[in-house]
Amino acid sequence: MLRSILFVIMIVLSNTKATPIETKIIKTKSNLFDPILSSNKYIGHIQENERIVEIKPRLYASDADPLNSPNGQICGYELSLYKHDDIVNEILQNIPFVVELINEKPIIQLKTNINKLDCEIKQSYRLFIRAYDCANNNERRYSERSSLIITIDDINEFAPIFTHQNYLFKLHQDHNCLSCRVEATDDDCSNIDHRVCDYQIQTPNVPFSIDSNGSISIITPLMNNTYEFDVVAIDCYSSSLFKDTRKISEPAKVTIKIIKSCKPTIADDYPTKLTIQADHTHIFDTVHVDTCDETCAVENIIGTVTFDSNGIDSGCNLEQCSSINREYVLIPKDIDYNQAPQSRYMSFDGINQVSIIHKTDFSGQLKNDFTIRMWMKHTDEENDGKEHIFCKTDEKLQNRHHTALFIQDGYLKLLIRKGPLSINDKNVYKSEWMWKLTQINDDQWHSYKLFINYPNQIDLYIDDKLFTITNDNFKVIEDFALPVINGTEDTIFTVGACWHARASQMAQHFHGELSGLSIEQKEELPDSISCIQDCQQYLDMPDIQVQSNMEFISNSNRSIWKIRSDSSELYEDLLKHIVYRNTFDPIGPSGQRTVSIQTTLKCLGENYTYNLPTFIRRLSIDEPIRPTNIELKGDTSFFVSEQTINQGINLFKNLSIYADAIKNDQVDISDCSINTSPDLTNNEQIIIPDDNFHINNLQKDLTQTGLILAGLGSIDSYQYVLQHIAYTSKSPVQYNDRTFSLVCVGSHDQTSTNEIRIRIHIEKQIVPSAPFAAVLSNKLFVDNDQTRDNLFDLGESAPSAKNLSGNKTILYQ
Repeated sequence: MLRSILFVIMIVLSNTKATPIETKIIKTKSNLFDPILSSNKYIGHIQENERIVEIKPRLYASDADPLNSPNGQICGYELSLYKHDDIVNEILQNIPFVVELINEKPIIQLKTNINKLDCEIKQSYRLFIRAYDCANNNERRYSERSSLIITIDDINEFAPIFTHQNYLFKLHQDHNCLSCRVEATDDDCSNIDHRVCDYQIQTPNVPFSIDSNGSISIITPLMNNTYEFDVVAIDCYSSSLFKDTRKISEPAKVTIKIIKSCKPTIADDYPTKLTIQADHTHIFDTVHVDTCDETCAVENIIGTVTFDSNGIDSGCNLEQCSSINREYVLIPKDIDYNQAPQSRYMSFDGINQVSIIHKTDFSGQLKNDFTIRMWMKHTDEENDGKEHIFCKTDEKLQNRHHTALFIQDGYLKLLIRKGPLSINDKNVYKSEWMWKLTQINDDQWHSYKLFINYPNQIDLYIDDKLFTITNDNFKVIEDFALPVINGTEDTIFTVGACWHARASQMAQHFHGELSGLSIEQKEELPDSISCIQDCQQYLDMPDIQVQSNMEFISNSNRSIWKIRSDSSELYEDLLKHIVYRNTFDPIGPSGQRTVSIQTTLKCLGENYTYNLPTFIRRLSIDEPIRPTNIELKGDTSFFVSEQTINQGINLFKNLSIYADAIKNDQVDISDCSINTSPDLTNNEQIIIPDDNFHINNLQKDLTQTGLILAGLGSIDSYQYVLQHIAYTSKSPVQYNDRTFSLVCVGSHDQTSTNEIRIRIHIEKQIVPSAPFAAVLSNKLFVDNDQTRDNLFDLGESAPSAKNLSGNKTILYQ
């Protein structure tokens, strides 16, 4: 600016020298200088709800041209999106601001056609500003452009919003709430990451706290099964002027469900002992299986139900049952089997030669343990197809291979498919064993022996030498079990090819020579099978509808059942269908058997299984019991003083219980009842000895009308307890006579005994002595030798100290 002023002065001085003073005329060049802005960079701020931008530093411009001329005055300011003038077609309408001169001061404000700014849409504007003087358009001069950044300052418009209106957390009992977290976001533009600064629980008196991250913690022990409470989120907006400007969200509901510790169990609320009275008895009707549904989605549940007769005759005549090793020769062999065949062998041309094995010669049923022996001579003729040595397939409708031994592509392969099963089994099983052999294509005789223990182990011997397997020469392939398909119950067993029922022809023929082909396995004799099927005690599952997600199968004598399902409900239903059969006439023999359930559970997504506790049901067949008559005998009337009653008397001291059995201890009593007339008052107590109660499992129930003793016990046990029952009363008594009646019930046929009535006539006294037993009022348990020793013994001629029972006395009122 200083340079511009000096330049003007020099011009003026030079003009002055050239012109006489009296005729001097000042001639200046029009609008020589550009306006100059006060800064090359400006920062502006405007709140969303305001219209004027605050600028720093202060915005103004100056011009070196004379102030008294339009050229030296600033007439306005211009905003642009770009710094340089060479950018044409500048879109000014995208700039929401305009610079107005108010009292000759530049003010940047919103255009009149714009209502308000929204920083959530655009948070800042990068502009350029320049000033221009008041010269005419052709002579107007502009300043250099300075940068102008206007930031839209946010106002707290939005309250936080939760990502969910309802949160459900399942918390295992005694575990921390590590995953219990809620989340809310805030959409105000000043909050770039939409964060929330605080969370609060609104519901009072809950055993939880919440931190600023929304994580919920347990602060006191949890007592309930479910908790529900509301939480709110608070945003991060803070103002030094207004402390209440922070916004709070609408509440979200949090539910925390406590999952109690659970272990899979199988249980029954009823006694495990079941008395068998009929041939056909459902034995697991009340069994309940708990697989902890809240923590375990059942994938597989398998049970083994085992019947154990405990040595009692099951009617199977097992001593007549036996088994033998049976060899099925499918192709004859030479006398010396250890040498290569000389004359006895069969040739197969690979086209149409085949041998069908009739079911009378071999059923095709293979056990888990069997042996395959053969001599084979074969040449590779570049045939990639299967060449079957033997094959078992569906006889009708399907081409399914059940069992097969064949050659393919240099491999000797053994196929054993599991099934058919009556369920849609999704498991896979070892199904095909493959040995890569050089011997099978060398056109030489070789001996092959396969020792099968399905599905665990299969050993191959070639020329009596064990074949050593490696990863390169041995493979095992797994496959699904064969399902049951209606119409495919029958199978066909062939040698030298395979029967394909759908094409009604043989296929996959063998080309070579075979000799001494045989299958050997242990089998039961026919009569042993019949005796097993004729067992008179066994478990059965009649009248059950087969479903795709269940499986049940038994051993030969139906003493063991395997059941499987994919839900605890269906597993329970399978158990409820199991019945105990006893075809002896009459039902017998007497004694106790056991049926056990061993259950294994696999939960979905877990690699291990749970073994549930073994459940045992005891089955009892009792001997026929003839009715037993039980008779009560004892004193029936007593005359006693009030003083004696205050001390207490034994009611049934002379009681005797008889039964018309050979020995009294062979007869049991189920309960005895003592009824009083009139009802007992608060001034009276019945004292009952505690001895022998726990040993004999007797229960006591005292009411105002008397006493009931219950529980299976011998005559001697009940007689002992009844003889030591005592009665006391505070004085003065309100009546002269009291009656006690006693009746017992036999346990076997629930026949009641005769009734004994004891009448006590009380002799009134004018001044009754203070009863010692009065101090015992309102007490349930008494352990006081002095109280027992002062009970009056009606068996003596005069009151005397008599110990009622051993150690402890129970007092009822």
